[in-house]
Amino acid sequence: MKKHLLSLFSAFVATLALLGPAPASATIVTSGWQSQSFNFSTVNASTNLSFDGFDASLGTLLGVVIKFSLNETLNDLAFNMGNSALTVGNPVKVSATSTITASGPLGLTTVNQLTTTPYSGSVTTGLSTIGTATLSNYMVGPTQLNGNMSTLGAYIGGSNSVTIAVTGVGTQSGSLSPSVMTGYNGSANGIVYLQYIYAIPEPTMLALFALGLLMLTATTWRRRQG
Repeated sequence: MKKHLLSLFSAFVATLALLGPAPASATIVTSGWQSQSFNFSTVNASTNLSFDGFDASLGTLLGVVIKFSLNETLNDLAFNMGNSALTVGNPVKVSATSTITASGPLGLTTVNQLTTTPYSGSVTTGLSTIGTATLSNYMVGPTQLNGNMSTLGAYIGGSNSVTIAVTGVGTQSGSLSPSVMTGYNGSANGIVYLQYIYAIPEPTMLALFALGLLMLTATTWRRRQG
């Protein structure tokens, strides 16, 4: 019996040597979405939002994802300082644009632009609204930044260690009469989301091969004993 056991064990070891080490694999995991809200009462505004950094004890950081939901209203305004109606938008139609950007470390950025319908025509004396644009529950992104534990180091840390800057900027374009001024107003609110992608190491295939061979050895030994 001892000879049989020794023979089986030798075959087991020899088979492992022939197989060699199997490559390690990993499971890719995504964290839950973190979220922080913002609220702008004007078009030109900014705020900083704090998020938790990636916990390096969970695995190997591979990527960071950002997106944001947006509700926004933008109005294009014209103020006619003359005594009669005047024409705007000739030859270039008049419009207003709002650009909202959410950006984090290492260039992770997602951007949305909202533009009013270009206008060409007359404007009465005083202040008037010549264009409006709105968004409701609009999702911007997602945008993903890939890397490793070294290149994504700015996202590794504890509570509130990652800052995402949200900025809103308005611009105006188009042809105006000398006595007409244009402007814009509006508001925006939304939620910024941040997520981590990381790898969790798995047992190597070698361990699985070894387990199978061990079971085969035990089965063969039992048969010989019978």
